[in-house]
Amino acid sequence: MKRKLSLIEGTMYAGGQTAVNVVSSVTIKGAIQESDLHAALLKIQTRHPLLSSNIFEDEAGIPYFVEQNPIQRIAVRTVTRITDKDWERESIIECLTPFNTKKESLVRLVWLKSESISNLIFVGHHCICDGRSILNIIDETLSLLGQPEKEIGTYKSFSSIQNFIPAEIRDNKANKLKIQLFSKVAKLALLALAFKKEIKREKPFFLHWKLSKEESSLVIEKCKSEGSSVNDAISVAFLKGFKELENIKSHSRLYCAVDMRKFLPEVENNMLFAFPAMVGLALPGKKTVGFWNQAREFKKELAKKIEEMNVNTVLLYSECLLPSLPRMTRYAKADKGAHDFTLSNMGKVSLNEKYGSLEIESLQSPSTIFPFGNPTTLFTTYFKGQIDFIFTSDEHFIKQEDALALKKNAMSMIIE
Repeated sequence: MKRKLSLIEGTMYAGGQTAVNVVSSVTIKGAIQESDLHAALLKIQTRHPLLSSNIFEDEAGIPYFVEQNPIQRIAVRTVTRITDKDWERESIIECLTPFNTKKESLVRLVWLKSESISNLIFVGHHCICDGRSILNIIDETLSLLGQPEKEIGTYKSFSSIQNFIPAEIRDNKANKLKIQLFSKVAKLALLALAFKKEIKREKPFFLHWKLSKEESSLVIEKCKSEGSSVNDAISVAFLKGFKELENIKSHSRLYCAVDMRKFLPEVENNMLFAFPAMVGLALPGKKTVGFWNQAREFKKELAKKIEEMNVNTVLLYSECLLPSLPRMTRYAKADKGAHDFTLSNMGKVSLNEKYGSLEIESLQSPSTIFPFGNPTTLFTTYFKGQIDFIFTSDEHFIKQEDALALKKNAMSMIIE
């Protein structure tokens, strides 16, 4: 296999020297056999073509996936588990440790090991997987640990992003002309921005918390009764929380990550995929008074923007920017963004609570610490009756003490 990375994959590749990793931890009760773990990972690597690929660049700096020969096995780092908080320390380390994209498999595992409880920390390069992908790898691993004889098959990776675009749209003369014009304008804009200095992100941080089962149930029921959703309530609460912070300039705007799989039937939920779409939304204005009125307004606006999204246009325009990828990467590392944060809400997670003799005690949401743009991101999942949160950023953008105040204020709005 040899194929060019798409624009979004290439952006997450970030030149190959920078850590852009998706990390998720799961706490397991029960004994895990090392031989079974390695056997499970080998089957998973055989199933997903991108797990047996490395990345090389051509003379223009454009990256390509290239099949490994010989295949490099998924690495497992074993650490003695001492406390229930060890996974936080190791997750931060893994968020900030880059892959060797030319030599290693682009997924690795940390096994925090004790006699009866383990943390399995799954780490994937963001250029091959998103949060849903890493959750799927967790599910496959635990399924194979519970049933070592199970077979999970394989599939062929697509050869080009162009495969997803209907020929009548891809080959349309008017579309080709628009793309050429857009490409030239974008190239000029990037040239003008080429001398911006990279922002040094030297103090990244990571906050984690869970709502209790009782609190989670109350929030879900309240959202239903108000004709809203947890996603809308979280969005409005944190946007309002940012406005209340005195030490930063609030934009009253966020980006919601939308799973592109819903627009691409060729991509199944259990395939590795790294194509999130970002929908920008502002806090409903002064005319909309009251928290739940704002949440309902937010819900309508988000649904409208998703409905209006033309995935073929998104893919066409993104592909024409590929030649400018090295400049775009430099610009992204120098950009502050014009939004407060990004929300990645994965909702209810489709993991089982038990896999054979193994039981999931808790799941920590997939998260990352972004090295470009505004890195402030809130990740959420719902599993075993609890809503889980991870907030990541860098002190250049928001101080950790301000983030703690933001969390307190936003959560009080949601819960109360």
